[in-house]
Amino acid sequence: MHTISTRALVAIVTVAVAVVLAGGFALGYGFSRGAADGGAQDAGTPEQIQGRMLVDRFGELSARMMQLEAEAVELGARIGMIKDFESRVTFDGVSGNQRPRLAKTQPGMPAGGPMLRPQAGGGDEPPTASDPLSQELSRMERDLGRLAGNLAQLDQIATTYNLAYMSFPGRSPLADVQFTSNFGNRIDPFRRRLAFHSGVDYPAPKGTPILASAGGQVIYAGYRSEYGRTVEIDHGGGLVTRYAHASRLHVKPGQVVMPGQKIAEVGSTGRSTGPHLHFEILQNGRFADPARYLARF
Repeated sequence: MHTISTRALVAIVTVAVAVVLAGGFALGYGFSRGAADGGAQDAGTPEQIQGRMLVDRFGELSARMMQLEAEAVELGARIGMIKDFESRVTFDGVSGNQRPRLAKTQPGMPAGGPMLRPQAGGGDEPPTASDPLSQELSRMERDLGRLAGNLAQLDQIATTYNLAYMSFPGRSPLADVQFTSNFGNRIDPFRRRLAFHSGVDYPAPKGTPILASAGGQVIYAGYRSEYGRTVEIDHGGGLVTRYAHASRLHVKPGQVVMPGQKIAEVGSTGRSTGPHLHFEILQNGRFADPARYLARF
């Protein structure tokens, strides 16, 4: 996947289409001319019937080749998007050499609970005649089969990467709102002394929709004493996002959500000084800086 060129993929398939079509039209023209020359004597000879059958086969092959070309163009666009995403997601989610801080409240569990484990075609038989033209069409059929198989394998790879793209928490959980109060040490608004801030805050009016940063499964949706009404989503690979201080929740544990889906509404429940969303990202139960993920989208 790392060496696939979208332009090269489309160009190869396009050239293949042109070569096959050019050869096929030449074959079809030869058959049609032979049939026309012999038509005055006998329009229904076995040779003419076989010629028409081969021309029909070529027409079917041409249609299959056109379809494969269209699929290659679409697949090339998907691969281009995936390569762009992959070029931006080339970090381990940890800043510097310092080991990330273990979350006191683990995702999906009561406060102080154990840490979550990382989640890791066949067609009609060609004529059996020994005619070289029939053999050439048979070869074309085999080549088309191999090309279709290769495109199917690339499609499976693209689908795998697309799932990774959908489950990467890089989308803002609040539309058109910039976060404040960065990740790391800050002055605590209650005690007025230095404390560790485990996420980023999005100030917004009460009731503002909170959106899933990525696709995944809801593992917690309820009330926590410090976080207030909270939603936690497991994205696989040990990645969990946490959305806190909500006024209302719109999802339940076990529910599968898509990126950008409304999961809650902004509020000021729990340990909060006003309406805002507190957004956290945890990797294998340890806090990660959300800004490093959000910068990839």
